[in-house]
Amino acid sequence: MNSTYRILFLTRKRVNSNGLASISVRISISGDKAEFSSLQFVKPEMWSQTGRAIGRTKEAQQINDALDKITIALDKHYKAILEKDGYVTADKLRDTYLGKEIRENTVLSLYDIKVEQKRSLVGKTIRDTTLSKYLATRKRVADFILHKFKKEDLQIREVDFQFITDYEVYLKSVCDCGHNSTVKHLRYLKQIITNALKNRYISHDPFDDLPLSYKPVHKQFLIEPEIKKLLSKRFDNERLEEVRDIFAFQCFTGIAYIDVANLTTDNIYEDGFGQKWLRLSRQKSDVEANIPLLEIPLSIILKYRRLGSDKLLPMHTNQKMNEYLKEIANLCGIKKKLTTHCGRHTFGTIMLTKGVSIESVSKMLGHTNITTTQIYAKILNEKIYVEVNKVRGEFDAFQEYYKQAK
Repeated sequence: MNSTYRILFLTRKRVNSNGLASISVRISISGDKAEFSSLQFVKPEMWSQTGRAIGRTKEAQQINDALDKITIALDKHYKAILEKDGYVTADKLRDTYLGKEIRENTVLSLYDIKVEQKRSLVGKTIRDTTLSKYLATRKRVADFILHKFKKEDLQIREVDFQFITDYEVYLKSVCDCGHNSTVKHLRYLKQIITNALKNRYISHDPFDDLPLSYKPVHKQFLIEPEIKKLLSKRFDNERLEEVRDIFAFQCFTGIAYIDVANLTTDNIYEDGFGQKWLRLSRQKSDVEANIPLLEIPLSIILKYRRLGSDKLLPMHTNQKMNEYLKEIANLCGIKKKLTTHCGRHTFGTIMLTKGVSIESVSKMLGHTNITTTQIYAKILNEKIYVEVNKVRGEFDAFQEYYKQAK
């Protein structure tokens, strides 16, 4: 056993109405101390500095037997905790002996600590949308524990590789999460596990043999014929017309949904050449983006100036926007899944297709790193066709040299 582990029995100076002093148990491990009552009492004159009752009376024998049983039980718990967790603290040994659940070492209590840390940073270094992600993934873990173990919470030491793999299956099956959404939730849980490791609540990382890599996602975007279908479509429904206009605004500015929702008249400015621009800080990255206002987004802004507020556009929730965009795609005969993010992808790919440099596109999109912009730099079949058409005549001229025997 570790030589720094000690158990001491101490008496209090104050005595009760019967003239007896209570005996306390002090655990000391590497300088870390914890105390609790032994529930034993002794006459002060019977107590020895060695931590035992002196004398051969039946009373002294009973006290010493009780203290010996406490020592044996503590030693047993110490060995069990050391074998299971790899380390022992005085508080953990005391609480284990007393049969207490150590609330601060449970999965959800550690999650709550992380959530409160993030909550205190809202408006300073993070936004409330980041906090909401931690709250959402905490709920996923809580639901899983209830679903799998029929418990409200689990000790963090119970999170092993089997727990992680079962949670992964739960996310993909019960919650119907895709691969990347599943990885996202697992990465949030890994933050909690990492904190537990650093605080020595656990000695092994259950994520050790589990890769948490995202799969490449096909970015959906519209090509010119589809954009023309979208712009020329007449809608009898005002709601659909508004959503189409907001989506078209995204296609010609590359602004994410949340940033469009936050746009006000203060985001518009005019340079010395009379060109109107949108200037904003992206909510996701806090990076400034400057986008020249083309004719279509400018006309959409002017169309909705009747709103009577500083807000530039009539916004719906992101969920409703995506529902309405699905309806709009069907009405326009577009065989693609339209989402608010599809508008941003469309802007990036169209700008690159038209020859705008990737550096300029990156700045307009507000990316922190140009490698992020490279996902938009796919060579479209449309672009290939146009470029090959420019030299088609020259290649077709080779036909006269190719004469095969018939």
